[in-house]
Order: sequence, then C-alpha cells, then structure tokens
Amino acid sequence: MRISRVVLCLVVVLIATANGQGLDSSKPDKGRVKSVLDAKIEKIELTDAILRDGLSELSLKSIDGFHIGFEEIIRETIQDNPTAVSSHFTLQLQRKTVREILDALCESDARYTWSQDGDSINVYPRAAREDLSYLLGLKIERITVSGIPDPDQGLTPLSKLFPEQQLGYASTGGDDTYAEPWTAQFERLTVRQFINRIAEHLGPRTSWIWQGGKDERMFTFIKGGFNHSASSLVDKNVEHR
Repeated sequence: MRISRVVLCLVVVLIATANGQGLDSSKPDKGRVKSVLDAKIEKIELTDAILRDGLSELSLKSIDGFHIGFEEIIRETIQDNPTAVSSHFTLQLQRKTVREILDALCESDARYTWSQDGDSINVYPRAAREDLSYLLGLKIERITVSGIPDPDQGLTPLSKLFPEQQLGYASTGGDDTYAEPWTAQFERLTVRQFINRIAEHLGPRTSWIWQGGKDERMFTFIKGGFNHSASSLVDKNVEHR
C-alpha cells in the first residue's frame, strides 16, 4: 500500500510538471538574478554620455546569464537624434556591482528606473509606471508562440492581441535566430515579461531595445550585448507589424 501511494504521488508530480512546461510563472530565479546583480565590473568610464551609452557598455561586459531590456523614451519622430533629446552625463565607476552601476546610471538620467524580472533586467521610463496605456505594461492573459524561428516572429501573436498598438522590429543585421523553432505558451504576464521570455530564449546573454518615434516604434533583439549603434534605427532593416 505504501509503495502504491509513493507511485501515485510521483505520477501526480510528473503530470503537474508536464502541464507546467512552457508556462511562465513570472517568478524570478532569485539565485541567478542575485548573482548577476552582484557581479563586480572592473571599470566603466563615460564622458558626455547618455543612458543608452552606459547600458551598452554594461551589456558588453562578460557577465554570464546577463539579459537586459532597454525601453527608450519614445521620441516625437523616428528621425530625432536620441543624443540630442537625452540627458548627458560623465561617470567613472570602478569595482562596482551591476546593481550599483544600474543605480548610478538611473540617477544620472532620473527619467529612467530599473527592475528585475526572472533572468532579465529591465530599464524603462519612470513615467511608465503610472501610464496605464503604456504598451510594455499591458497585461496578457494568455499568449502562444508556435514554431517561431526567432523573437521577431513572437511579435506577430502580440500584435494580434493588441491590434490598436503600433509596433515593429528593426534588425541589426546580426544573427538573432533560435537554435531550433520554439513553441511555448505563457499565461498572466505583462508585455514586458513576454518580451523578456522570447529574448532570453536566444541564449545565455541577450539584449533587447524598444525605441523609435511615436508613429514608428520598434523592437530590436540581440544575442549578447549591444553596441551604441545598435540602438539607432538609421539604415536598419525595419519591418512593421
């Protein structure tokens, strides 16, 4: 009788595990995220820089498990130069943790804040917290990606959920494909969390950017860190959804 009960318990556990595959619980892997945030960076030096420059420098450091999403404050038009409409600062940081660097960067441009979600770190406009219409903060009850070859294709089911929202993606020309087509289902999460999940699946270190003008807003997904130029839409392959 005891053996039967043990077997029954194992079957229940296996069924529960199988049913949970592909579902996003939106609960951070606290150990991994903590280790990334506590990683020490030898030096970051920025002169007459904007926030994007600092995040680029940070993303290019060899930090295992580092995933970052940057949401630029959307400009009036896509032609506006981000450097011309952003706060400038000079910063010298030595032997600081990722957490301390993020704090320093967001203090240098107080329009932004940061948070952690699962394996990802997100930097986004502080004002977005109070904006109920802000795309990345909108809630998703359920979304499925089926056999998608890259995160760009994950935007198709997203655009179907929010047809009134304009979005697209800009390619940097690099390889942003998955190792194999990916199928997954997510429940009860925000758009930001969904973007984190499809970006994280690219590999052990990934970046994504949300940027553009009010009528041309774009996502860019990158394996590894992003260069300063990767966050400019000029001369990039742009596709609207």
